[in-house]
Amino acid sequence: MSGRLGRVLQFHLRLYQVLGFHGLPLPGDGNPVRTRRSLMAWSLFLLISLSALVLTCLFSGDEFLYRGDMFGCANDALKYVFAELAVLAIYLETLSSQRHLANFWWLHFKLGGQKAGTQLSLRSEFQQFRRYLIFLYAMMCAEVAIHVGLWQVQALTHHMLLFWSTYEPLVWLTYLRNLQFVLHLELLREQLTALEREIGLLAEYSRFASGTGRSFPGFESFLRRRLLQKQRIYSHVYDMLKCFQGAFNFSILAVLLTINIRIAVDCYFMYYTIYNNVINNDYYLILPALFEIPAFIYASQSCMVVVPRIAHQLHNIVTDSGCCSCPDLSLQIQNFSLQLLHQPIRIDCLGLTILDFSLLTRMACSVGTYMIYTIQFIPKFGNTYM
Repeated sequence: MSGRLGRVLQFHLRLYQVLGFHGLPLPGDGNPVRTRRSLMAWSLFLLISLSALVLTCLFSGDEFLYRGDMFGCANDALKYVFAELAVLAIYLETLSSQRHLANFWWLHFKLGGQKAGTQLSLRSEFQQFRRYLIFLYAMMCAEVAIHVGLWQVQALTHHMLLFWSTYEPLVWLTYLRNLQFVLHLELLREQLTALEREIGLLAEYSRFASGTGRSFPGFESFLRRRLLQKQRIYSHVYDMLKCFQGAFNFSILAVLLTINIRIAVDCYFMYYTIYNNVINNDYYLILPALFEIPAFIYASQSCMVVVPRIAHQLHNIVTDSGCCSCPDLSLQIQNFSLQLLHQPIRIDCLGLTILDFSLLTRMACSVGTYMIYTIQFIPKFGNTYM
């Protein structure tokens, strides 16, 4: 990575390097080739270590899995299996998608990033990344607070100690990977909103010139040059989106699936324990997970809704006044409109589904549907049926 990063962005990318999620050296790192090899070796080590941990938990004779009955054991096993799926997707993609991630950051710096010689104040950087920071630290505080509160009111059994001491690190990895997606989407949204703002200014200039009849020689050529520049910027932003999808496609699917499966099986087990009068409150730990998928989808939707606003501002540019009436300008606007149509900002998951708010409805319906099935089959898990 070449360019200049703000302190907030530098700190959080360094955090992702420590977690093995970001395999690129940061600006200022000495010997970038050696640093990249070290980061890749660290990611591979974490992949092997975490996979070994999950296999140990699944096949050990100790109480990593709930031994009270088959239903609880299957629920715990499902959590470990899908956590392992997420670990494999995250680290294999980190190792294999270096080129896409490098291109993403190269385009980010090309479009502006942080200019050399400029230094934003820390307050300005916090304002710039406020959404990401709120999601990140709210999740961390909620997870810690719920754990501390839960173990004050519920006895920590041997099974719970073994299960949560091994499963909780996997939970944090999936959450932090999810928020790494949010960080990259926030950088995309920042570029799109800046483009919308600049095209809005061009529309205001054209309306002023049309309403007052005041302009300058070559005003129409000025508008055409500026629109051409904005088309090139949009093309780079679209390339950033493709690089983002190339760098994170499989892990997006795995992380969302892992979080969704955890919510689903905890909902099933919650009803199961209530039905059988089992004192168990650890299902409250799914509360932070309930906000992880909406956080990512909110960031995704925030990017996609900017493009219609860009098109609206584009068609607000006045082309039929006396000062700037020219078919070439209208043709330029039509060309930009076609570019928006053929290069849509569409954030999806391997082309399977668009990551917008309708996905939340479908997830809630799927969990609710299978909850009904679980309620119907709960009596089958009683001792008289076993």
